Amino acid sequence: MRHLAILECPVIFSGENTYSMTSIDMCPSVGIARGLVSRHVKVVDARIIVVCIWEDQVSSLLFFNADWYEKAGVLWGDRYQLRLDAIDESVGA
Repeated sequence: MRHLAILECPVIFSGENTYSMTSIDMCPSVGIARGLVSRHVKVVDARIIVVCIWEDQVSSLLFFNADWYEKAGVLWGDRYQLRLDAIDESVGA
């Protein structure tokens, strides 16, 4: 069953944190993140909204693992939201 991930976070630049990462570095990339089917990115009012579709829950959890959450805490603190949900493909049929 496919999975949906929606990430909303502030725009952070590499010089603003100890990891030297940007907000977009924390987002999965098609062709690099295993199991990622599609990714859509939008920036609104200095916030990034990323919508990702994964092949399955395992793939999404491999990317959004404990290391990812640790880095997210350093980059954004409590200023981000991540939603992970199964996609009910029977609804669209």
